[in-house]
Amino acid sequence: MENVLDDHQLLDRIKEGDAEAFRILFERHWEGLYAFAWKRLKSRQDAEDVVQHVFMKIWEHRSARNIQLSIQAYLYRSVYYEVIAALKNIAGGSEEISSVTEYTLPVFSSVLEKLSLADLNELINKEVSNLPERMQQIYKLSREEDYSVKAIAEELNLSEQTVKNQLTMALSRLRKPVFESVLLLLIKDLMFP
Repeated sequence: MENVLDDHQLLDRIKEGDAEAFRILFERHWEGLYAFAWKRLKSRQDAEDVVQHVFMKIWEHRSARNIQLSIQAYLYRSVYYEVIAALKNIAGGSEEISSVTEYTLPVFSSVLEKLSLADLNELINKEVSNLPERMQQIYKLSREEDYSVKAIAEELNLSEQTVKNQLTMALSRLRKPVFESVLLLLIKDLMFP
């Protein structure tokens, strides 16, 4: 089965509770994800914990998963967010966001290196708290609990279209203040290097 099925086929089987498909997906991606996490955390144990937590969430929420794009990209993105959370916990919120710069335009690198996880999380959490209650709930289920649109709709007894609309509006509302804050830091950095 290992060489025959692609990641999406494995995920379909995992949704049905197929532990062997889960093992194959884990073994197929474990090493690369571990190296990715270790490069940022510099701790074998923390990197293992991060990768295991990502796979644990996949198994626990397997029936709610609906990944349309690359499974590999989804896994790396999930590990990336877990690494940020781990750095925040390890450093008590003061760890510099050096790994973020690998995914941003070079012009923003110096600004992002100066942004601490605490600052970024504080900014995002502040903006999330300004969202209407239902929108907050939908956003948190999607981004923090990694629920699919369908799972959120079922959980909150809403239509999938309502969930999609609420997520679109939430992201739109969050994007502007976060972008403006980073832009202000960039301008400040350019004017006063």
